[in-house]
Amino acid sequence: MNNPLFDQRKVKSNDIVNGLARRDIFDSKGTLLVKEGTRISEVHYQRMREEGLIQEDLHKKSDQGNKLDINFVSSHSLHGRLDNIILKFMHLQKNLIEATRSDEQFRQQLDDIITRLLELCDENIFQVLGELYLADLSNYNFIKPLYVSASLTELIKRYNDYKPEDSIDAKKRHHLLYAALLYNIGLLKLERNIYSESRQLSPEEKQVLRVNYPTESIRLLKLAGIEDGLTVEVVKQHNVAASNPSFAALLLRTPFIYSGIAMPQFIHRNQQNLCNPCREFAIMFTKKKLDPILGGLFLKINGLVPVGSIMQFDSREKAIVIEGPGSDNISSSRLRILTNKTGMQLSRPGDTFFLHKTLLKQKGLADHHQFAWNKFAPFVMWER
Repeated sequence: MNNPLFDQRKVKSNDIVNGLARRDIFDSKGTLLVKEGTRISEVHYQRMREEGLIQEDLHKKSDQGNKLDINFVSSHSLHGRLDNIILKFMHLQKNLIEATRSDEQFRQQLDDIITRLLELCDENIFQVLGELYLADLSNYNFIKPLYVSASLTELIKRYNDYKPEDSIDAKKRHHLLYAALLYNIGLLKLERNIYSESRQLSPEEKQVLRVNYPTESIRLLKLAGIEDGLTVEVVKQHNVAASNPSFAALLLRTPFIYSGIAMPQFIHRNQQNLCNPCREFAIMFTKKKLDPILGGLFLKINGLVPVGSIMQFDSREKAIVIEGPGSDNISSSRLRILTNKTGMQLSRPGDTFFLHKTLLKQKGLADHHQFAWNKFAPFVMWER
């Protein structure tokens, strides 16, 4: 009997060119399942061949011509390893939400996720941030803590460089990452449908949740075997409902607030995100909700707009932000061209340039999720 899964991975060689691969065709083991009508980009396919990640079967012929059996072991790439972390983390969250008693496996799983995430951040923090930024919106509140955690990791690194006499050691960073990964687990527990399009909470309901969910998060932290004072304190004080937060809590609050401003939440088709998240984030300094030193350091991670954003210019070209500022100039982010001047997608991601060194006039952000998933797979955008 033929295995239908195997048959789904059969595509014609000419289907490879100018195609795309979506996240939803990866199985739980990180294998790329090429379904009928789905294609991957030529440049990514070539890199997969060079890395030995493709098995080709050119001996089986049919009236449709040669076919390729593509078995992409995505765990060999940063994209695949990040995808694996996302799946493990979402599984952990859902199990913890349903938990009724403590289980030491929760902490072991968290430790494993933190170790793997730190490895990816050391390898390429910008790709990690960009791919998390472009992640599936339907799982926004499950993936957001990973984005906050990756951002916090980079913020701590930059703070340690800025103020080495007060550096945050690896142990303290680990406890801060516990808090970053599970700060909103209580929110997910208390109101699973809070961000559902079918339900809108009143301002009063939102305020009650903002005040109360950290307490529920702390209760679930203890079920995961995490009861140290630092983690509990940071979770309790991370949002703006808490007054007089500690410095450790302000460390987490910085990427937490930025993600709430900059990350898209249920952006509808043709709807644009904030044109200048950087300005909105800076306003928080004047409201004394953030530490200005941490805020200034954090703004230099992403620059004017988040890494992963797709910007549109008056020339009708679109480009994705693939790296944050390379200097003190907050406009010095690095971008990669994705379309030509007629607005049509390129057959492969184009040249890179620095935002502050181009004559192109920015017209704001494109509906990057719709564009990214319909034009390019996110991991293709970081092709060298």
